[in-house]
Amino acid sequence: MYQQYGNEIETSFADLGVSYSGLSGKTATDFGSGKPFITYLNVYSNNVIEETSYQYVRMGENEKQNIVRYGDVLFTLSSETPEEVGIGSVYLGNQEVYLNSFCFGVHITNIQKVFSSYLSYYISTTQFRKFIYPFAQGSTRFNLCKADFEKSKFKLPSLENQKRIYESLKCLSGKVAAEDAILKQYHSQKQYLLRQMFI
Repeated sequence: MYQQYGNEIETSFADLGVSYSGLSGKTATDFGSGKPFITYLNVYSNNVIEETSYQYVRMGENEKQNIVRYGDVLFTLSSETPEEVGIGSVYLGNQEVYLNSFCFGVHITNIQKVFSSYLSYYISTTQFRKFIYPFAQGSTRFNLCKADFEKSKFKLPSLENQKRIYESLKCLSGKVAAEDAILKQYHSQKQYLLRQMFI
């Protein structure tokens, strides 16, 4: 599909938006209640941020922290293996939330070039993962060289084609989710019948 629509735009995250850091200046006593924030695991595990998996952090009056906004692309900063550095996710919610300190975000401002929902699929592709590998630095713990990563160019389809690809992939994802739900239902029915047989 990607080959079919072509690589029409050469761009970088520095061109697409403005980066920001996660939470800073927090101690263990600040966590557990307060404002919602997106965890490292939420970014790592989901193409789109799971809005039921927030944790909470206390915010002081007039405290300055970066807020995650709709369409922002979020990345993990470090990992134990270079292959897992820079795992990305996209926030498509409208709630005021913050970001874990071991991640960073890019607030997309150049909406003439990129469709954020499309990025939720693109940043998990093999092509993009190969693009990001060289920016992982370290020996026992690997960190993303954020400045170089943001400036480096990669290719995207045109905005119109990004939207077409997204709609196709969204439809397929919906079908997979529906089939998975049916499979789980069959499994539950099987377990119920087995229990009834051996009462």
